[in-house]
Amino acid sequence: MRVPRSGGGRLPNRLRPYAPPLAAAVVAVAATVDVLAGGPLRRFDHWVFADGLPPRTGAWHFFWRTVVNGGQYWIVATAAALATLWVAWRHRDRGPGSVIGFLARAALWLVGAELTIRAAQVAFARTPPLAGADLLFQDGYLSYPSGHAANAAACWIFILAVLGATRRVRVAAHVLIAGVAVAVVTLGYHWPTDAIAGWALGVVLGRIGAALVAGWPGSQEAPPH
Repeated sequence: MRVPRSGGGRLPNRLRPYAPPLAAAVVAVAATVDVLAGGPLRRFDHWVFADGLPPRTGAWHFFWRTVVNGGQYWIVATAAALATLWVAWRHRDRGPGSVIGFLARAALWLVGAELTIRAAQVAFARTPPLAGADLLFQDGYLSYPSGHAANAAACWIFILAVLGATRRVRVAAHVLIAGVAVAVVTLGYHWPTDAIAGWALGVVLGRIGAALVAGWPGSQEAPPH
């Protein structure tokens, strides 16, 4: 009698879509606990800016200022909305009810994702490096998590799912997502933990958005069983 192989330690196909958001959720929780407890990651935040903020001139600064726009909400949210409208128009033959439902889910996700990110920022109310101090629960500050890093991950993952992007495009998009997270720290806008938590939250939100549009033409997300 032959014993079925376990797959060499790989996750079963039905579980693979859930692995990235679960891993990202763990990262977000771990970073948050560390920040609240003043752990090693928060001490690393202080070490990064121990010599002050980076200069805001020169080609290097201009390069990262360009990259960081990949997480500017009005840019990436507009791109997500246009991608959704394009796919809905291309497949309008699926019927008004299906198209309207698709657009409604996408719109609900776009609004809900931004509200979630902003709610987290308001709740933690962390001061940015520019403030010269690292404090939590200070009214008027929105440093944790990084909105740019979160929006980049959430919206680009959603766009990739809506368009059914090729592997090369997905790789390029994830390079940009990582670049935005690096940029917000390199420019001195955020602490490293802000970027880590923002990226992780964005991945979770992006995968939720991808699940909401699952089953439409081009989507690479399998509908839930």
